[in-house]
Amino acid sequence: MFLGTYNKKKLEKELMELDASIDYWIEMLFEKCVRMFTWHGLPESIPQKEIEIRLISEGYCGFVKDAKRGLMVASGGMSGPTQYYDEFTNFTYAAATAAGGTFTIGKNCCIIDNTTLRNPLMPLIIRYADLLAHADISLKMALVNTRITDTYAAEDEATAASINEYYEKIYKGKNGNILDKSMIEGIKNIAGSRSISAVSECIEARNEILRSFFAEIGVRYSKDKKERMIESEVNSDNQMLLLNVNDMKRRRQAAAPIISRLFDLNVSVELSEEFEIIENDESEVSEDESKEADRGSNE
Repeated sequence: MFLGTYNKKKLEKELMELDASIDYWIEMLFEKCVRMFTWHGLPESIPQKEIEIRLISEGYCGFVKDAKRGLMVASGGMSGPTQYYDEFTNFTYAAATAAGGTFTIGKNCCIIDNTTLRNPLMPLIIRYADLLAHADISLKMALVNTRITDTYAAEDEATAASINEYYEKIYKGKNGNILDKSMIEGIKNIAGSRSISAVSECIEARNEILRSFFAEIGVRYSKDKKERMIESEVNSDNQMLLLNVNDMKRRRQAAAPIISRLFDLNVSVELSEEFEIIENDESEVSEDESKEADRGSNE
């Protein structure tokens, strides 16, 4: 279920407005991020999405044994100062139907971090959702413009209303006609040039934005197999990817043994199979280079 409430049917025009399109992409990118990691050994009372939702949206969460609900994860705040301004000794939470309370970190509570600095991914998601929404709207405008052969300027409101009705029909994929002969002299055609290439450019821009988003979080996304990357480019790209995804993976893996020790579990976490791990790309490059070397030696 999406984060927002979508209990009414929206018109196609409303869905493609900027704000609605941004909301759409926030939901889509958020869901993709929730599926990045796979947790093993969790009790049935803790779906892994409950951990990932809190890590991605808030940067950290607490793993506790609640007096009423038993083992659970919760959003909350930390208190109890230490010698470091961002490290604390206590975790306090409240949740519906749960007892809540304050727990001692490392004793009867484990804090799971999203990154080393406990940064959430929501600012990144919102930033790219905005870019993708603009790309989608530009794509839609480019698609509609390919159906428009003329652009009219009117001398009065009645003529303008007729022109708007004409464009409404074009928008819906119908033929548009002007029936009033008296309008002909009151309309001036100021049509500009149009090109179908704008559609492919918008699609390419959207795909590049998506690639950039996944590169930011450290996961390779849909690399075009027709594109040839030299070894130095691959190595540089992989280093950037490793810096991000490995940090998130390490923070989750650091929490797993603590959870297992405190609550008598056997918890582990790994990158989900549905995300293409960069080692696969490295092996592909190595195989391609070895094949080229073999062809060169045979020649």
